[in-house]
Amino acid sequence: MKKIKLMCATLTAILTFGNYTGGAVCAASDDTQTKKSQTAETRTEETQTKETQTKETQIDEAMTEESQPGTALSDEELAAYYSDSVFVGDSIMVGFRNYSAKQTSYVHDIQFLAVGSYSAFNAVKPVTDSNVHPVYKGKKCQIWNAIPLIGSKRAFILLGMNDISILGLEGARDQYKALIDKILETSPDIEIHIISVTYTLEGQGKGKLNNDNLAQYNILLQEMAEENGWGYIDLCTPISDGNGNLAEEYCSDGFVHLSNSAYSVWEARLTDYANAQADLEKTGADTEPTADADTETNTETNTEVPEADTKKDTKSKIETLLESNTSQTTKGREQS
Repeated sequence: MKKIKLMCATLTAILTFGNYTGGAVCAASDDTQTKKSQTAETRTEETQTKETQTKETQIDEAMTEESQPGTALSDEELAAYYSDSVFVGDSIMVGFRNYSAKQTSYVHDIQFLAVGSYSAFNAVKPVTDSNVHPVYKGKKCQIWNAIPLIGSKRAFILLGMNDISILGLEGARDQYKALIDKILETSPDIEIHIISVTYTLEGQGKGKLNNDNLAQYNILLQEMAEENGWGYIDLCTPISDGNGNLAEEYCSDGFVHLSNSAYSVWEARLTDYANAQADLEKTGADTEPTADADTETNTETNTEVPEADTKKDTKSKIETLLESNTSQTTKGREQS
C-alpha cells in the first residue's frame, strides 16, 4: 500500500511540474495499465507536435508570401511615369530642375514649372513684369493655364515656404488649397501630389520661417492631402538630421537651399514613391468588383457593411493561421 501511494505521489509531481498537456490521471497499481497510458500519451504528444510543426510551416510560408517586395518599375516605366508629370515649385524646386538636367536617369525628362520666390500667394496674381510666375515656352504664365498645354497627367507641387511669413500656417494652407482648386478647374483629371517643404539648418530660421513651423505646416499639408484624396510625399525627413533640421551635408548655402546630394536622395525617394503608386493601382485593379446587374443591385440595397464582418474580411492569412493554431491547441488540452 505504501508503495502504491509513493507511486501516486511521484506521478502527481511529474504531471504537476513537468511539460505535460494531459488532464487528471488516476493512480493504478497495474504496471501494464500504466504503460498503456504512457503510450497513448506519447502518441497524443507526437500528433500534437506534428500538427504544430505543420502550422508553423504554413505560418512561415504565409509570412514569406506577405513580405515579398512590392513593384519595382523598370527605368522605362519610371521615365514614362515622371515624363507625364509636371513639378511645380519655388527655388527649392528650381534646384531640383537644375540637378535633373544633368542626370541621365528618368528625372532628366521631368517637366518643371518653377521659379525663385514663387508661392501660392504669388501664383494667383495677374501676369505682369513685376509679379513672380514660372515661364513656359519663353512666356510667364499662371500654372493652371500652363499645365493643360504641357498635357501632364499628374502634378507634384512644392509650395508654402514663401507663404508662411505672409499668411501664417493655416492661411498658407488655405491659399495652397485655393491654388490647387484653380488647377483642377482647367485640368479636372490631373492627379495631385503634394511635396513636403524642407527644413533650414539648425538655428538659421528667420521669423515665422523656422523649423517648428515648417514641421507643423507639413502636418497640415498631409492632412489636406488625405482629406482630398491627393498624394503626399515626404522629401523633408530623408534629408534631415534627425532632430528637425536640415542636415549640413544636404545644404548648399548655409541656410535652406539644397545640395546635389540632397537631390540624389530625392531621386531615390521618388523612385520608391512611383513603385508604391504602382502597387496601389495594382491592388485597386485586383479588388475591383465586376460591374454586373447583381453587383449594382446589391450596392444600392446594402451599402453598409457591419463592422464585425469588415474586420473578419480583412484578417491576414497569418492571423487566420495563428488563430487556428491556438484553437486547436486549446481543444487538445480540453480533450486530454
